[in-house]
Amino acid sequence: MHGILRRIAMLEKIQIPSHGTHMDIFLSDGDQAEALLFLKQNCMIPKEFVYINIGGSIPQKQWPVDKCISLAKLILQNTSLAIVLGGGPEDADRVNSIKKRLDRQRVTSAIHRSLRANCALIAQARMLITPDSGPMHIGFALKVPTIALFWATDSQGRNRNVLNGPEYCGPIGIEKKLWTILHGDFTDTKKEGDPEHSPPKPILVSEVWEKILDFLKLKTE
Repeated sequence: MHGILRRIAMLEKIQIPSHGTHMDIFLSDGDQAEALLFLKQNCMIPKEFVYINIGGSIPQKQWPVDKCISLAKLILQNTSLAIVLGGGPEDADRVNSIKKRLDRQRVTSAIHRSLRANCALIAQARMLITPDSGPMHIGFALKVPTIALFWATDSQGRNRNVLNGPEYCGPIGIEKKLWTILHGDFTDTKKEGDPEHSPPKPILVSEVWEKILDFLKLKTE
């Protein structure tokens, strides 16, 4: 049997719909206890912080540092929420440059944690904001309200493959109140080209902030 067909048969065997983005993440008591200890050591409260993923598997998946800083300042100035800046060790420079511009008492970084440890930390977040589809799926699996940012064109003006876009990589079968996707350019740079096929407008900080407010309203309703 072809490998793909075999995997579809396996999914059917364990009663997982083949047309959905269904995934479960099982966290042990130890995983959860470690995440709670991390928060306590950084003076943070479960469900009272926003996890912002700064990393991205490729450069075009990385939301600009200046926009991350502007968004974080809006959160800190207008809410009582703290912020965890997430990413991998390779994102340390970007994370540190952002952290230096923010309130150190309400912002911490999580860049040297394992994937499982980061999953346990995201599970404790009020919401997840991520420009990379990998962490997006973690948010969906953990049922954490998730704001996903999808780039449309990279710095060389190349368009994203539609098969790797929100229509195919976005949420399927996930409650609408748990997710929102913004799709557009990550920078404000004007690109020359065919005016009939102009690139999408940039994803603005104000747009992401509006989505954050929508999630916060759900919490109080």
